Amino acid sequence: MLKKLVTVLLGLCLLLYPFAVYLGLNYVSPFWLALGLLVLLLSRLVMLRGVLNKMPWLLPATALGGLAIVTSLFMDSAIGFKLYPLMVNFAMLAVFAYSYLKPPTVIETFARLQDPNLPDHALSYIRKVTLVWCGFFIINASISLYTALYSSFKVWTLYNGFIAYILIGSLAGIEFIVRLFIQRRDVQRRKESVSND
Repeated sequence: MLKKLVTVLLGLCLLLYPFAVYLGLNYVSPFWLALGLLVLLLSRLVMLRGVLNKMPWLLPATALGGLAIVTSLFMDSAIGFKLYPLMVNFAMLAVFAYSYLKPPTVIETFARLQDPNLPDHALSYIRKVTLVWCGFFIINASISLYTALYSSFKVWTLYNGFIAYILIGSLAGIEFIVRLFIQRRDVQRRKESVSND
C-alpha cells in the first residue's frame, strides 16, 4: 500500500514538473533543483521496475529526461529543465514508431490485455492510431522545443504543464469515441451478415 502511494506521489510530482521547475527556480539554484529532480526520476524508476516491460517508454523517457536535467546540473542553467518535455516526447515518439515498424505496437500490446484475439480490422485500426500518436508527439515536441528556446518561462510552463496535457487528453478522448463508433459499426455489420445468411 505504501509503495503504491509513494509511486503515485512520485508520478504526480513529475506530472507537475513544469510548475515544480518554475517555482523551484525562485527558491533554489538550478544545481540543487536538478539534483532533487534526478532523485525523483530515479526513485520512480526503482518503484516501477517491475512494470517496465508493460510501459516500454518509461526507461527511454527517464533516460532522455534525466540527460536534460543533468545538463542543468552541470551548467547550473535552466535550459536543461526546459528541454525535459522535448526529450520525453522524443522518447515516446521513438518507442511508438519502433513498435509500428516492429510490431506488435505499444497500443496493440495493451489492447491484447483486454482481448487476446484481436481481429485483423482491429489491428489495422490500431496501426493507424499508432501513426496518429507519432504525429502528435512530433507536433508536441516541436511546440515544446519552441517554448524552450524562444518563449518566456511562464509561456513554457503554461504549455508544457497545462496545454500539452489538455491536448493529450483530448486526443485520447477523441480516439476513444472513434473506437466506440467503429466497434458498434462492426457489431452491426456482423448482425446484418448473420441475418442475411
